[in-house]
Formats: sequence, C-alpha cells, structure tokens
Amino acid sequence: MKLHANAALSLNKRKLLALRVAEEGWSLTKAAEAAEVSERTAGKWVARYRSEGEAGLHDRPCAAHHVHNRTPDDRIQAIAAAMSSRPAPRRRAAWST
Repeated sequence: MKLHANAALSLNKRKLLALRVAEEGWSLTKAAEAAEVSERTAGKWVARYRSEGEAGLHDRPCAAHHVHNRTPDDRIQAIAAAMSSRPAPRRRAAWST
C-alpha cells in the first residue's frame, strides 16, 4: 500500500484507532487524542472501518470515477484518422549564402 504523503496515520494506526472506538469502547474524543488527530479525522476512519472493515482503512484515489464531458472514443478515432491523412508540412529550403 502506498500511503498518502501527508497522511497523519499509518495503516496500523488507523486500525488501532478504529478498533479502540468500535470494539474496545473508547470515546471518539479519547481515541482521537491518543492518535493525535482531529475528531473529524478519527470519525472518518471509524466510519469506514464499520462499513467496510479493514479494507476501508486504505487510502482512496482522488481521481474522479467518471468524467462527464469526456470525448467519445469514436470522435477521438475520427480526429486521429483526419490528422494522419494530412499531408506533411513543407519545409523551407535552406538559405544559401
């Protein structure tokens, strides 16, 4: 697993945080203080752990799942075909001195 460069918690610390709250009965505030993160961050990891298990503790890509204005494949192919059928640009003759 490649960890996000600015991640406050490693995978093991995320797991420890989630287990303390979800299974050992720690309050979110105490667990967040022990992990040295905000309650919001702690809550995010605990919620992901509860809904997805340990798989939810991995970093997620920030790239969009869908690009709504993506150019259709058939249009890209048509553009590529048009570009490849163009004549090559003329070159200027070298200036003689």
